[in-house]
Amino acid sequence: MRQVAIIADSVACVPPDVAEKYDILNAPFHISMDGQSYLETEIDKEQLYTRLRGKENLPTTSPASPGETLELYRKAGQRAAAVLYIVMTSGFSQAFNSATQAKKLASEQLPDLAIEVFDSLSVGGAEMLIAIEAAKAASEGKSLAEVTQIANRIKQRVVSFALRPSLFHFDRSGRVGSAKDWAKSQLPTVTVLETSVASKGATKPILRERKLSKAIATTLDIVAARSQGKKLHFGITHTNAPDKAEGLKREVLSRFNQVELYIREYSPVAVVINGEGMVEFGFYAED
Repeated sequence: MRQVAIIADSVACVPPDVAEKYDILNAPFHISMDGQSYLETEIDKEQLYTRLRGKENLPTTSPASPGETLELYRKAGQRAAAVLYIVMTSGFSQAFNSATQAKKLASEQLPDLAIEVFDSLSVGGAEMLIAIEAAKAASEGKSLAEVTQIANRIKQRVVSFALRPSLFHFDRSGRVGSAKDWAKSQLPTVTVLETSVASKGATKPILRERKLSKAIATTLDIVAARSQGKKLHFGITHTNAPDKAEGLKREVLSRFNQVELYIREYSPVAVVINGEGMVEFGFYAED
């Protein structure tokens, strides 16, 4: 039995092969639609995208209940003596609070299991990178304190940039924050929003461009300025926009040397929150 089991919520979008390699457990969210609540693993993505395009009778989302999370802790406890649960930013979701409530239940029902609930202050590709590095450390037999320290080190460095052709769904979800004025604009633009420790896990508007190619180029200029030639790690996610994601991947690989890169379509809960056509990436630079 290893020392630490890693749980990451579905917003981290850890690629299945990576999750299998490093034994990362997935924590799904709920999607409510037509008066029924479903685990997002039960949702057909094509039907979901069709519903979102109509912009009427739209679904909503919620995190796993404390009871459901307790059962996930129980499952993780069968694999390890301790658990690190990496959760999407508390600035966007109640998932952190629900996981913390579940930890209190576990202290009574699973008293021998050490649990750390980790607020990533990030989403998508950025949260993915935190989860992967934590899982790598856990696979090496490191302790809960050591794995948490590594996760925190990545958390301080990693940044998520979301390139959105529309802010409609993100604004509707109540997460658009200080980009509210941009959401009101009728101009067809690609907006770039940042989520990171520096933004305290909330939305920070970065730039707007008329064309995606220009938005990508300008955002990667920011990456270059912040990374200063160091080795980079990227996690790319998208909402039914594989061509955009592959285009971003090509630009990254053409501009930067020594890159570790993962790419995956976003989870259904993130699709509801963000709508169709978004491409997002998390990155951090090594020392």
